[in-house]
Amino acid sequence: MLRACAPRRPVGRARIATDAKDPVPPLEPSSLLSGFVTLSELVALGLIPSVLSRRKEPSATFAWILVLVTFPMLGALLYWYLGRNRVRRPVRERIAVSSSFRERLGARFAARRAATPVEREERAPEEPAPIARSEDGLRGVMRLASKVAKTSLGGGNRARLVVGATPTYDALIADVDAATLHVHLEFYAFRRGAAATRVLEALERAARRGVRVRLLYDAFGSFPAGRTFDPLVRAGGEVAPFFPLDPIRRAATINLRNHRKIVVVDGAIGFCGGINVGDEFVPWRDVMLRFEGPAVAQLQTVFVEDWFFATRRDLDHERCFPVLDDVGDAVLQCVQSGPDQTMEAIHHLYFAAIASARERVWLSTPYFVPDRAMLVALQTAAMRGVDVRLVVPARSNHTLASWAGASFYDDLLECGVRIYEYEPRMLHTKALVVDGRFATVGSANLDVRSFRLNFEIVVLIQDLEVVLDLTVMHLADQRASRELSHAAWRARGYAARVREGVGRLLSPLL
Repeated sequence: MLRACAPRRPVGRARIATDAKDPVPPLEPSSLLSGFVTLSELVALGLIPSVLSRRKEPSATFAWILVLVTFPMLGALLYWYLGRNRVRRPVRERIAVSSSFRERLGARFAARRAATPVEREERAPEEPAPIARSEDGLRGVMRLASKVAKTSLGGGNRARLVVGATPTYDALIADVDAATLHVHLEFYAFRRGAAATRVLEALERAARRGVRVRLLYDAFGSFPAGRTFDPLVRAGGEVAPFFPLDPIRRAATINLRNHRKIVVVDGAIGFCGGINVGDEFVPWRDVMLRFEGPAVAQLQTVFVEDWFFATRRDLDHERCFPVLDDVGDAVLQCVQSGPDQTMEAIHHLYFAAIASARERVWLSTPYFVPDRAMLVALQTAAMRGVDVRLVVPARSNHTLASWAGASFYDDLLECGVRIYEYEPRMLHTKALVVDGRFATVGSANLDVRSFRLNFEIVVLIQDLEVVLDLTVMHLADQRASRELSHAAWRARGYAARVREGVGRLLSPLL
């Protein structure tokens, strides 16, 4: 009876009501992690067609695919920021602007600077006089420099080498204090400190007396800029960053940096080389080339292009390009390169210079990560009897780059290349001397990044005094270095070989 009188539970309906009130069980942490890993792998695999479509060297393509497959999440992030060497709309605009500038300036120079009687007499039918007077090997290098730079090659310049950051700052400040029209500066690294304060104070003095001061700095190399340039701006100077840092909207440009070091004073005095502005650079072994004469207009052209690209302000006017008379016998050619060019101009120049050598090729570079073509050029030169010597820092400020560079030493030493590790301090010199006849000084390292990713500039120099000074400096650096023995190098430890292998594997990404 009791059982019969008990109310019957509506099993189906009550179960539905109970289920409706139960909370949704949370996902397990392992499920979230598994889903995230799967998504990362899909994204990484989806980027592989983009890597293949770039049509870069097989080693670089393989390195990126290996990173994407092995470390999907990290590889996808690295490729997004570093691998996509995409020339975006601002750079395409730059190409058109640069072409326009070169055409206008070329016509202006042709009209303003007529050939001297000696040049007219000695000039070959379709070659500038300095090329026609040169030997076969040098003539080919100079002709190539003229073509890739897309400006005429000419003499009439006076040049001297300035060794070290402090002497460079002293010479720069002296020229700024004497400036009457304008001062244009372009540096990869301009970092706060006593050295930067000295230079900025000279620029502020110039701005206050009416000189137009314009400073262009790379946003990545000079990070953090902060309020470093505020006093100069208040004094009337103009300051602009190259490719401002923006990891969202400008992700692709983080890997494309302006590595140039340029100073132009009154359109008549130029500085170009490897020295940045900052206290940390004062102890480094480094050089700049100071020169006067018609070649300064080429340096000014590079700054004008870069300034317009960064600010959209056109400086192509008479005040920036005064008439430049011959002041000496040096033949100079400014050669710029960057990701906005279809031809890797500096890479072509270095390759041709090494291939043209008959007696010696002496190189100084802080970061040595050659591609296959440059490696073969050095090996071939050494095997045909050319005295090939390479000076690099014993202790680099970029460890991974030094590991990558060391991985090529065995290949070079076996062919007869002599390698010196400079021991006193960081060596940052970027110079090439060929046969004691011509040389280059500039911002470009002998690595893939300088050849293909950075905006760089070098000056090709045919001047006996400057070439001799570079040769003497190179000899002094060799004496202060430890020369590597091939037998001792091959006997190095297993751990060193593994480090070098890691560096070489990642060298296409550096």
